[in-house]
Amino acid sequence: MSNFSGSIRNATLAFALIAATGVSAETTPKLTLGVFPGVEPGQSESFEVMDRFLPLAHYLSSKIGTQVLLLPVRVPELAMKSMVQGDASYKLFFGPMVFVSEAVKKAGFVPIVVEEERIRGVFVVKQDSKLQSLKDLGPATRIAMPSPNLLLSNLADDTLAQQHIVLQAGARMHMATVEGMVLAVDTGTADVAVIRDRSAQKIVSEQPSRFRIVGQTVDAPGFALIAHKQVAEDMRAKLRRAALALNKDSSALAVEARTALKTSPFVAGRDDEFLALQRVTNTSALASLK
Repeated sequence: MSNFSGSIRNATLAFALIAATGVSAETTPKLTLGVFPGVEPGQSESFEVMDRFLPLAHYLSSKIGTQVLLLPVRVPELAMKSMVQGDASYKLFFGPMVFVSEAVKKAGFVPIVVEEERIRGVFVVKQDSKLQSLKDLGPATRIAMPSPNLLLSNLADDTLAQQHIVLQAGARMHMATVEGMVLAVDTGTADVAVIRDRSAQKIVSEQPSRFRIVGQTVDAPGFALIAHKQVAEDMRAKLRRAALALNKDSSALAVEARTALKTSPFVAGRDDEFLALQRVTNTSALASLK
């Protein structure tokens, strides 16, 4: 029953998009935008995706003269398989860089825009820890970090690889929450925790006598908009201009889209940045096998 209700809601919202853009579904070409907002519990529920990203679809539609429809992506692994096989029902995609870079590498997608804000983590230890910098980490150092599906974990693994640190089996401790990682360090279950920089700064500033930072990870953009190569180059250029215009557009439609997105401003995506992130994810994949 819940799946049926969700389908009705999605269809209703898609119809609302047609009405809002003032175009005919029969005569106007369409672009379907697949959206995967992350792997945190509940984030990929269809209604959450629609509420958060429908204003972006409205805005892009109004700017490029082509109807943009949303398609929530619930299982990224299945979506990636479909994209690689060429039978995905969308030619635009918006989501985390870990997934996006894989689509660029394997499924014929190209960058449009990325978030301006960089994602990076820091290595947090107890105040009385003997570890003073990343150089002090060794194969037996127990490191609490997020799920291997998350960008922050990938960045941490790449940073360790650049420091020539090869962790022993079991030293990499994947945990679901920041609270769990902090607790692991505080109780001595882990020696180090890898936490998003802004969260770590808050923790350290509130408890300077208990925790400190000994280094930071490499960084990467958080989210990106990509398009398949089958989307005409002039249309990709329109999409890029529209997404960049969203940064400072004062119209009600733009303000609504920015507020719902909860992302930083966009900048043009660069091929070299996606290649660098592919290296990061490859490093993390190899590390997870050890």
